[in-house]
Amino acid sequence: MSVTESKFYKDISVKAYAKLINKSDKTVYKMIKDGLLGAKKKAKGYEIRVDSFMLSRCEDINENIFTMKELMQSFESRLKEVEKKTEKKKVVISTKQGAKKPVMKKVLKKNTLKPIKKVGKSNGKKK
Repeated sequence: MSVTESKFYKDISVKAYAKLINKSDKTVYKMIKDGLLGAKKKAKGYEIRVDSFMLSRCEDINENIFTMKELMQSFESRLKEVEKKTEKKKVVISTKQGAKKPVMKKVLKKNTLKPIKKVGKSNGKKK
């Protein structure tokens, strides 16, 4: 193999290839056995020749996927926290006098909302 060829290809282990394609080692060995994947037999096992550019792109993509999964997990946990805080206990249906349709009232769990402090005029009394 010449120097220029080694720049374009890299030999990796079965374990590394399995991680790269997100499969198990057994699946990769089966692919080699079935002739679907070319590999060289070495003392410690098999080595698979891959395109170095594609290898670096796959590693970048796998890293981005991992980062996105972490972000999704944090968003999901945050969403669950928000849902717990704003969870509605039950919905009560009542009718007002003279109303044609029933009115829906939302009943929240206790201590979910803080009381609102009034700003400005106070009950019409002057100090």
